[in-house]
Amino acid sequence: MSEERQARLPALLILALGVGMMGAAIALAVRAYMPCPFWDEWAVVNAIAKGAGVTSWGWLWSEHNEHRLLATRLLILLDLRVFGGKNVSLFVEMFAAQLVQLGAIWHVLARYTDLPRTLKLSIAGVFAFCLFHLNQAENFTWAFQASFVIAFAIGTLALIGVAYFERWRWPMLVSVAVGIAPLAAGLNVAGGLMIGPVVLVYALRRRLGTRYVVVIAAIFVASVAAYLTNYHVPASHLTPMQALAHPREIFVYVLTYFGASWTRLMPHKERITCLLSFVALAVMVVKSAKRRAETTAFEWFCIAECVLMIVVSITTALGRLQYGVGQAFAGRYQTPAMLYWAALCALVLVQIGRYWPERLRVLEWGVALILIASAGTCLPIWRAEAARNDALARACDAAMHRNEDERAAKLLYGGTTRDLEPGVDYLKKVWRE
Repeated sequence: MSEERQARLPALLILALGVGMMGAAIALAVRAYMPCPFWDEWAVVNAIAKGAGVTSWGWLWSEHNEHRLLATRLLILLDLRVFGGKNVSLFVEMFAAQLVQLGAIWHVLARYTDLPRTLKLSIAGVFAFCLFHLNQAENFTWAFQASFVIAFAIGTLALIGVAYFERWRWPMLVSVAVGIAPLAAGLNVAGGLMIGPVVLVYALRRRLGTRYVVVIAAIFVASVAAYLTNYHVPASHLTPMQALAHPREIFVYVLTYFGASWTRLMPHKERITCLLSFVALAVMVVKSAKRRAETTAFEWFCIAECVLMIVVSITTALGRLQYGVGQAFAGRYQTPAMLYWAALCALVLVQIGRYWPERLRVLEWGVALILIASAGTCLPIWRAEAARNDALARACDAAMHRNEDERAAKLLYGGTTRDLEPGVDYLKKVWRE
């Protein structure tokens, strides 16, 4: 085997692992599929059953816990009115968002970077592996979470818009889109609003034209003002100021938020792993700032992606601290967490490739081995999610046949069969059509 082919081996292995993980995520969603709403989605379906719709502005704009779920409610309405009300469209939208996000990263990586081809393949594989990792199985098997996944895809696209701003044909249109991104994401999950300050700082650092920065800032400020009008912190939640009185707990929550990605590989070492990653990120940010002329737009994109995910995790901590730091282990948070790890790994690969190119192949083999070990943790996840969703499918069948199964109602919604009645009656009509 030639030396060139040997050099490509780890990169091709990483890419193959990424594509394989993509297939595994889609296969799990198909295997674990069930047509009924689950948990929060029942509240939306019940409201629609009672007459809420696209013209019910008060309902669309109302709070759900600490979120305004206008986009989520519209997606569920679309599924019920157009696609048969069995959640299929929500899963399609979820995976389409991940594929669009991955496609955008691959596009700029292939077209707008001068990295060696093998390094591009490695980075492409890392992003594919992380974006579809089964750590996110809670999201990939729960239709309601489509909007959660979409929010972070919007964040990535906004950062790419700023990173390669000079390459876009219509810069003012891109400015408007970037300005709208925080609200578009925020109407899926409250943390999406954090896209705003991150892209603004990024735009200022990139020295975009003043008019473009003003447009982004004006739209963001208007969006936040609209979002916060008549906004109330739920009675069961701490206010941000109350949460800030517990800085140690916030810090531990953030370490847990990202460290949970490593729990199955390195139990009880996830927080120290995350802390070390923060140190590594800080070192690379300082080095990038000092050697600005050498730092590429792709590296700044990766840094901005990491920063955005950290800011979102802090925002989540402020909103969820009352549940304890262990709540940060929730599987739904693995979507932003895995984005963080993908961007960090890509940044490390690029900087090692520049400053110590002779060590790059060793690092790529190391990354490949970590991905293989991580992939090995996916079988227990698959089994657990398949078993859980089999139980949910049985509960769905019991609910839709009005078997008065209180255990089924508790599993689907945490309530009683009476709580499910409006949605069940409505879904029966929709499914018959």
